[in-house]
Amino acid sequence: MVGTPKATAVLLSLALAASLAACSPDSDRHGPGADSRESSQGSDVSDGFPQRNVMVTAVCSPGNGSGGVVDVDGWNPQSWKHVAHVEFRLPDAAVVESDKARPNTAVRDLCEADKQPADAGDVTAIRSLFDQEFTKMAVVTEDPQTEASHVGYVDRSGRFTDLTGNKDFGDTPHEDNAAFSRDGSEVWFTYDAVGQNGNSATGRVASRALAGDHKTADHLRVETVGERHLVMVGSPSRAVLASDAHLSPDGKRLLSESHVLELSADRRAVGPDLVEKGRFVSCDGGGQVGWLGNAAVLCDAENTYEGRFARLDISPEAKPGAPIVPSNDHHNYGMVVSPDGRRFAFLSVNGTVRDYYLCDTTSGSTPKKVQRTGEFSTLGDAAVFIDWR
Repeated sequence: MVGTPKATAVLLSLALAASLAACSPDSDRHGPGADSRESSQGSDVSDGFPQRNVMVTAVCSPGNGSGGVVDVDGWNPQSWKHVAHVEFRLPDAAVVESDKARPNTAVRDLCEADKQPADAGDVTAIRSLFDQEFTKMAVVTEDPQTEASHVGYVDRSGRFTDLTGNKDFGDTPHEDNAAFSRDGSEVWFTYDAVGQNGNSATGRVASRALAGDHKTADHLRVETVGERHLVMVGSPSRAVLASDAHLSPDGKRLLSESHVLELSADRRAVGPDLVEKGRFVSCDGGGQVGWLGNAAVLCDAENTYEGRFARLDISPEAKPGAPIVPSNDHHNYGMVVSPDGRRFAFLSVNGTVRDYYLCDTTSGSTPKKVQRTGEFSTLGDAAVFIDWR
C-alpha cells in the first residue's frame, strides 16, 4: 500500500534526524581513530580485562578546553587481537592540561600534547590512576575562581564522585596526585598542611575510602611534595611519593629513582627520604624500566649505551650488562616489562616517526616492531603501554 503524504513526511523527518545525529560532534568525542576502534569491537571485545596474557594501553583525547576522554584497551601481546575496552569521560573541571606545576596529576602525563613521550616513570604514575580491573579512574579537579583542588574519581558511566567535598567555611583545599589502590577501595592523594598564621608547614600523603564519609586518613609527612607523583604498588597497595616506583615480583623490594629498598610488609607509604636510604644501583645515568625477576632490573635507554637498554644485577657495585638492542640513533622510551621478565615494550622515536616494539631482555636481541594493522592501527601515536600481565 502506498503511504500517505503525512506518513511519508514523518519517515523522511526520522531519516534526516538519524543522519544528523550520526554526523554530530558527539560522534567524534573520542578523538582520532575512535570511530574505527569502536566499529572494530566485535563480540570478543568486552569491558572485562583478562588477568593474564594481556597488554593494556591508555590514550587520552583532551576536550576543547575542558574535560576529555581516556580510552583503555586490552590486547593479546602475541596476536594483537583486541580483547577489552573501556572509556572514562573526564569532568569539565578535571585537571587535564596546565601550564602550572600544581595541582599535579598523572593525567597530565597522559594528556598534555607538548610533553615528551611517556617513559617507564610516567607509566607507573599513569597506571596508578586506575584500580586493578579498570572500573574507576582517579582525577583531580580545580575551581578556576577559588583555585581549590579536589580529588575524586570517575566511573565507566562517566559519573564523577568528589571525595574532598565542600565546606561552608574554612581552609581552601589544595589536594592533588590522586591515585587508586589496586582493590579500588581508596583514593590516595597529597596535600599541603597549613601551619599557624597561614604558613605552609609540610606536605602530607593521605587517603580517603570510597565508602562512608570519605574522611581523610594521613599516612606520611614529607618536607615537600614538589612535582613528584604518587605511585601505588603491590596488593595491599602502598603509596610511593617519587618519580617512579616498581615492586619486585616477590613484593619484598622497591625500585625507585635508582635506589633499591627492602620494603616491610606493614609500611603503607614511602617518601623521598626513605627512598634515598635504599641501595643505589647504577644504570650509567639512566633510569630503570622495571624488574627482571627479584635480583635484576632493566636499565632504560637514556644514557645507557646510547639508547640500547641493558640488564643490571642489583648486587653492590654491579654494572649494566652488554647492550640489548642493536646500535641506533633513535630516542627510545621503555614502558613495561612482561610478567616473566623475558620481554619488554618500548616506544622508538625517529624524527617524526613513532613505532612500538617488543624485545627480549637478553643482550644482542632484535626488537620486533608492532605492526600498525587491524585494530591496533586505530591507536595512533599517543598510546601508552601501562600494564602487562
